Amino acid sequence: MRLSVIALASCLLLPFGSFAQEKPDFSGYYELAWPKPELRHGKRPLPSQLKVVQHGRVLKATFTERGKTRTSTYYLDGAESKNVAAGGAPSTDKAKIKYKTLLIESIIQVRKNTLEIEQKWQLSVDSQHLIIQITAIVSSAGFPLGSWEHVYTRQLQRRGKIGAHR
Repeated sequence: MRLSVIALASCLLLPFGSFAQEKPDFSGYYELAWPKPELRHGKRPLPSQLKVVQHGRVLKATFTERGKTRTSTYYLDGAESKNVAAGGAPSTDKAKIKYKTLLIESIIQVRKNTLEIEQKWQLSVDSQHLIIQITAIVSSAGFPLGSWEHVYTRQLQRRGKIGAHR
């Protein structure tokens, strides 16, 4: 009787243990779905693109925005990495996966101010959308810049030359 109770408890807990250890894989090609690019000179520019390659403890994200490409490397174990932020300033980043969310904390030095950027990456339930929530704070002045969200749609095939050097 005692053995059957232990076996039953083990069978019930086994699926939960494996589920809790499941890590998301963000790898893929994405296109910015929201917010839509603004009209410029009567034309709508191509939407931003994102290529993500995740292998082991390393995630590489290649962003193509307004014809410019930049690649950031993040170590998913919380180790520090050096990258270039969207505006061209150097950033020091730390990333980790907590449950099904990728958390990226960045420190960016812009002139005399220090920006703290926090990103939360999550995949939709069907893995067709990548939602990135961004919060920015000017730490040297102690006030928030704001929060915003980008929603990317997974592309079955690459469109354009994302990640290509121009």
